[in-house]
Amino acid sequence: MSELILLFTNKKIGKKPVKNFELIFLIPLFIILIFGRYFENTIGGYKLFWKSAFASLIFSVSTVYILSFYYHFSNDKPKRNNVLSLSIFFLLLIPSLGVFINYRFTSLDDRKEKIEINYKDFVNNTKGSGKTYYIYIKTEFDNNERLTISREFYDGISNINQNVELTLSKGVLGYDYVDDIKAIKKN
Repeated sequence: MSELILLFTNKKIGKKPVKNFELIFLIPLFIILIFGRYFENTIGGYKLFWKSAFASLIFSVSTVYILSFYYHFSNDKPKRNNVLSLSIFFLLLIPSLGVFINYRFTSLDDRKEKIEINYKDFVNNTKGSGKTYYIYIKTEFDNNERLTISREFYDGISNINQNVELTLSKGVLGYDYVDDIKAIKKN
């Protein structure tokens, strides 16, 4: 679709400067490294990601259309690479910012919810940098929603049927974010 827009707008190119946007997709990689941790403890975070990814298509098409009035996308490299880089830029940027905005700006007071753990698990990190610990719970979005926990919390809970208390904040985009997780002792 972006190619079609470029085809129509580039008919009267004239003396537009040539611009290369091929490396712009690297910028959101740093943003994902910073804001990526908020995906894990957002209840329904993957659904928010995909909704945001769809919205990024609108930004991508709009940006390519607007930039085509000011720049000529062909250089010694095909213009398809520029369009693809801009699309990847928005595909990575918009969802990361969406999850961060949902986490950062809450619309209601925190609330507590008791929930049962389906199971717990850990993953060995790459290059021997330790382990990441998770619990899996049932939510409205997924039967095995994954939440990141500390090693101490992991060691202090049983594998299944353990109840935990989640402190949840409702983000402005409508998705809950887990602020805190506490084990509930069985009587």
